[in-house]
Amino acid sequence: MVIKITDQINNSVQKQDPFAKLLGDFGRWQFLVFGTVSLVKLSSGWVQMAILFLIPNLTFWCANLPNATEELLNNTCYKECLEYKYDVSPFDNTIVSEWDLICERRWLASFTQMMLQLGVLVGSVIFGFLSDRYGRKNTFLVAISTVILFGLGIPFSPNYIVFTTLRTFLGMATAGTMVVSFVIVMESVGPRYREVAGCLFQIPFIIGHMTVPLFAYYFRSWDKYTLALGIPPLIYLGYFFTLTESPRWLVSHGRVEEATKIVKKAAAINNLPTAKIEDILTQLSQEIRKNSEEPRLNYTALFQKSLVAKTACCSIMWLVVGIIFFGFNQYISQTSPDPFISVALAGVIQIPSNLISIWLIKRFGRRLTISIFYILGGVVVIILYFVPKIFAITLTLGTLGVSCAAIVATSIYIYTSELYPTVVRNMGIGASSTSMRIGSMLAPFIADTVVSVPWMPTAIFGVAALVAGLVCLLLPETKGTTLPDSIEDVQNVK
Repeated sequence: MVIKITDQINNSVQKQDPFAKLLGDFGRWQFLVFGTVSLVKLSSGWVQMAILFLIPNLTFWCANLPNATEELLNNTCYKECLEYKYDVSPFDNTIVSEWDLICERRWLASFTQMMLQLGVLVGSVIFGFLSDRYGRKNTFLVAISTVILFGLGIPFSPNYIVFTTLRTFLGMATAGTMVVSFVIVMESVGPRYREVAGCLFQIPFIIGHMTVPLFAYYFRSWDKYTLALGIPPLIYLGYFFTLTESPRWLVSHGRVEEATKIVKKAAAINNLPTAKIEDILTQLSQEIRKNSEEPRLNYTALFQKSLVAKTACCSIMWLVVGIIFFGFNQYISQTSPDPFISVALAGVIQIPSNLISIWLIKRFGRRLTISIFYILGGVVVIILYFVPKIFAITLTLGTLGVSCAAIVATSIYIYTSELYPTVVRNMGIGASSTSMRIGSMLAPFIADTVVSVPWMPTAIFGVAALVAGLVCLLLPETKGTTLPDSIEDVQNVK
């Protein structure tokens, strides 16, 4: 769903990236790095979207109620009921029926997804720090190994507590693969192609989303389903034999000799000259280490007078993205008469939405595009509750709603990166991403209210989107403007 864009432009007259000068912006070497590393996003889609078929709405009834004197009703909780039975069709078994996640225990179904998203949030921070400290390659391999370990352990969970605990750690490991893989790609691709690469890098995540229904269709018991999702990541063990360290990270840590070997090999693959590479990298390393001694800003800078309004608006918009994207997808899976088709189409529609968003923000600007599709998505979601429950109609509206969310999710990364000055841009993106993750933690609880209050999920999703669309209009347009370098430069963005 999401796309991170690094600093494409720092000044109106951009200094040439030294690595782009040595390796080109996007050649065969960058293609190989991009093609291999982006595959890890498949499992990111599987992990975060697996919940769509783990906690479906089931019909249940009390099968053992002592001293019952009247006919027992379906989907009704009885205080003295000793045993519940379930109609799990079209599935064979789910975690809801396995561990009786109904009645007073129903909140536990949403809680397991909340804990996974909490793991993603914590893992992003931990693995981001580790990758800066110990290198992209080693951190990435640790994340991959733990994804495989916990992914294969989940199907054998003996109880709910173990299941949720393993999913929390799986979320942390998955965050590691997402964060580090993105950094590896962005540090390999030249400035001219980072925007496009950032967009295309998310396609495997979408494919993962699209294929989750396929796994659920053929493996209809929760343990077989999660095992089927846990086996394919074994191919990631190939990274142990193919992945090299990021030359940028090596240079920034003074390991010029190692970086030189990698850059020379990459330059040769791209048919570029390899002379004087070591001299250039040595000089670059010295400059980086000199600059690293300068004082740096911290997160409190985001709340300075010139930035506090932007920080507040971005936090609201990203919070809503997390709520709508993850919550609405879960709502679709729980209310659709054919969740396999509905979820698959919700994934398919994201590919053209992801691509068209780039054209939209270039043609109509960032602010207008995001605002319009927030508002359009909100209206569509609200209408969804009132239309006749005909599959073709609800499927069309549901797919359109997801499409709007996907366009917003793509555009908002680019927009946010342009709103903040260079000195705090990564922190601005990080703070906004945290808001989105909080939204994704709230999403399953909101979607689950459809059982008790059918109108509530669409009302919350719709109103939240409308509010976010209006909030976006409070921000300045950044299309065609020079990206600010310092906090003082922010005043010049109109």
